[in-house]
Amino acid sequence: MESLWVIALVYPLVIAVLFYFAFLRPVQQERKKQRQHLQSLRVGDEVLTQSGFIAVVKDVRIPEEPGLTEVILDLGGIEVRAVASAIVERLNVAEEPQDEAASKRKSSDGSEGIEARG
Repeated sequence: MESLWVIALVYPLVIAVLFYFAFLRPVQQERKKQRQHLQSLRVGDEVLTQSGFIAVVKDVRIPEEPGLTEVILDLGGIEVRAVASAIVERLNVAEEPQDEAASKRKSSDGSEGIEARG
């Protein structure tokens, strides 16, 4: 008789844990990933919006107080103001300026990153 009570108490707990890992956790991870992408947006990045537009980021406006982050997108000569959460993914990351890219390629011995092959 007591084993039925244990089963009656444990069963809903097991169902709740399975529900969390099957439904809630993947949604939370996706939101976290989306937030990280939005925080790493830079001018010049090519992005895909929820409406299917492919655009280039021209400006990112982060409000001083918590609120919606705005981005200015260039759709082939047309500037559009959008909410950053409308961006689904980054397609191409903006290129670094030449001086920074060259300095990152330098190795510790001062060479320009040219490897000898042989």
